[in-house]
Amino acid sequence: MKNNTFKMLIAAAALLLGGSAKASDFGLAALNVEDIRAIQADVKAPALKPVADELIGVDMNIRVPYKTLKKATLMVAASEKRLTIINKDAPVIFKSGEFLKISNIHINANGIEVIPTLTLKPYLEAKDRLAVRVQRIQLHASMEPSVKAAPMPVINQEEIMAQVMDVLVKGVYSSLNNFLKEKQIPMKAEDVVRMQYNKADWTLRATVSSRIIGQFVPPGLVGELHLTGFSFNDSGLVLNIQTPN
Repeated sequence: MKNNTFKMLIAAAALLLGGSAKASDFGLAALNVEDIRAIQADVKAPALKPVADELIGVDMNIRVPYKTLKKATLMVAASEKRLTIINKDAPVIFKSGEFLKISNIHINANGIEVIPTLTLKPYLEAKDRLAVRVQRIQLHASMEPSVKAAPMPVINQEEIMAQVMDVLVKGVYSSLNNFLKEKQIPMKAEDVVRMQYNKADWTLRATVSSRIIGQFVPPGLVGELHLTGFSFNDSGLVLNIQTPN
């Protein structure tokens, strides 16, 4: 039971990033709500609400390889038809110097066919708040025939970037909602992570919630988890997940 609880804890913590890691990566692909309830039945919750120093403290680093992020992108593309991966054998997300890059994707932004290469600077803005700033965008854009026949819209990089982010955000929400529905978890994607792109400063901000943890871990066992650190290296992302001291 302890091993299952720990694995569920890691998977749920990874979900705090909006589904950037699959449950199958932690051996939980077949896990459903009945399995969770069965495990919870083995743990008797205390009669009184436990005080903070009675809860298990957690301080762990979770590494999310770029290959896992690519798998997650494929899942997003399966949920959001406006997003496709150009070459499924090539990388999608990778480190480039002090930045991350996203390429090898094709996006239909309201009739505008966009192939972008994004240079991103992700950082932890505050506890549970991740920010991703677009440092540079290189793109090839063309119009669908139906759009060409209409009056030519006034489009600039700022507007195209906003539409690209809209597709990506909606794709993440759709993919995460599919996962929650499949696992019979009565939550919506927005309950796990809220994302908003500000085109004025070219920054996507994501606020994560630990509410998902309550669906995987028996009550009264672990303190409230928070995202307290973020970094990346040549192999992937590193997330620091902690309970309050």
